[in-house]
Amino acid sequence: MRRRLILAIGGLVIIVAGVLLATRDGDTNQPDAAADIGLETRTVTVGEVDVTIEPRQLDDRGATFHITLDTHSVELDADLTQATLRIGSTDWPVDGWSGDGPGGHHREGDLRFRSAGPVAETVTLEIPGLPEPVEATWALPS
Repeated sequence: MRRRLILAIGGLVIIVAGVLLATRDGDTNQPDAAADIGLETRTVTVGEVDVTIEPRQLDDRGATFHITLDTHSVELDADLTQATLRIGSTDWPVDGWSGDGPGGHHREGDLRFRSAGPVAETVTLEIPGLPEPVEATWALPS
């Protein structure tokens, strides 16, 4: 009886470990989200602030950019929902910010936009409210 219990617990531990390994975050075998949509991550430095912009989604359902703000000298209190996204000649409306609130020296989260037209030509994301406006532009393949 004891041997069966030990074997059952051992089997359960192996199954749980396998599930955890298969679903863990940060799996190095996963492709970069930005590479999936063909747009590279951009880092822009404005004043004392480093802004990293990672495109995560860009399709007919909308757009999502993972934004990271880092500094050692100023408060990061910009309202990221004031950002603008222009695709081709069309502005896409902001759909929201899911991330750290204003303040501090490090913020990150996802900036989402609703689709307002076809994904074509160029993509330009502008973020106001920092020491200087941030602008990142990508050319889309034809």
